[in-house]
Amino acid sequence: MSALALLRTPAVARLLSSSLLGRLPTGMVPLALVLVTRQSGFDFATAGLLTASYAAGSAVGGPMLSRVIDRSRQSRVLVLSAITSSAALALLPLLGSVPALAAAALAGLSAPPLEPCLRSLWPVVLPPTDAPQALAVDAAAQQLVFVTGPLVVLAAVLLFDASGGLAAAAVVGLAGTLWFASTPASRTWRASEVADRHWAGPLRSSRMRRLYLVVALVGTTVGVFAVSAVAYAEMKGNASFGAWVVAANALGALLGELVYSERAGVVDARRALPALVGALALAYLPLAALPPEALMLAAAVLSGAFLPPVLTCLFQLTDALAPVGTTTEAFAWLTSAFLVGSAAGAAVSGQLAASGATGVAFLTAAGTSLVAAVTARRLLRRPRHSGGIRSK
Repeated sequence: MSALALLRTPAVARLLSSSLLGRLPTGMVPLALVLVTRQSGFDFATAGLLTASYAAGSAVGGPMLSRVIDRSRQSRVLVLSAITSSAALALLPLLGSVPALAAAALAGLSAPPLEPCLRSLWPVVLPPTDAPQALAVDAAAQQLVFVTGPLVVLAAVLLFDASGGLAAAAVVGLAGTLWFASTPASRTWRASEVADRHWAGPLRSSRMRRLYLVVALVGTTVGVFAVSAVAYAEMKGNASFGAWVVAANALGALLGELVYSERAGVVDARRALPALVGALALAYLPLAALPPEALMLAAAVLSGAFLPPVLTCLFQLTDALAPVGTTTEAFAWLTSAFLVGSAAGAAVSGQLAASGATGVAFLTAAGTSLVAAVTARRLLRRPRHSGGIRSK
């Protein structure tokens, strides 16, 4: 089935749309945290810590909430977590620096795991043969979060002040999650019956652990971007330009996935992943030169183009390798590994930007993806005597 045919399916359209709205805070909160921190008079190091705190909370909370879902139901967990996360985001600008760190962590810890929930529903609403295409469409559509999110933050900041970005994230995140949780597929989803559940869940698989290492390294690359983009914009004398750089990066990702999605069903994800991650590393190098604004936008588009194909390969590998009964949690750990890397990237880029080394931050981003490419090549080889990628 083609991407357009999938999107014409009512169940797919509703699930994808509601999920994207509920996930919009993912593309809003990092930039909103940087802007509200800078307006409050704090430096980039503090901004990086706040962003890292939110990402680290999400990295811990996602698998925890998803494990509960894998053993029960989706809707109830999603609604309760969305209320908690939105409340923490709305209150954060009113707090001092230390309580704000706690609020950012709580907002991340209770962020509803819409991504893994959506991916666990594809087999419910689609035949198995359409799963790779659905994952590719999902990865492509996900880039709308990172294109639209920064622009919504910018609009909220212009209409109100820097705290408006976090308030907007709280409202749209809650609305989207309630919409998703009300869909028939989510309301009727039930956990798989598994006779013997391992305490480690999907982490008991050595190949899954290796895959998550690659994800974390890629996440470090992406985590550098938001803080460094704002630092670049301030260096050029226009802090709001950072939102356009972040949006350009996400636009490039959307274009890249639109090109890649039609081949997702025929590409061997295991073989393609190292090459795509290596291309991502090379695409980040022009950013390190800190070119003029117009060229920076072009470089941001280029650097974003290879991320969605990388993510699509990672989604396919996770779906193939996850032990039975752990699908939601396996996708949550994928997100968490990415967020752990993103948190590290945000913290490092905050320190580098505070010392005026924004170009070095972008160079570091390229280096971590290069390491990820080498790691993917070494760790995703087929084991000897294996019958294929579905060998657990």
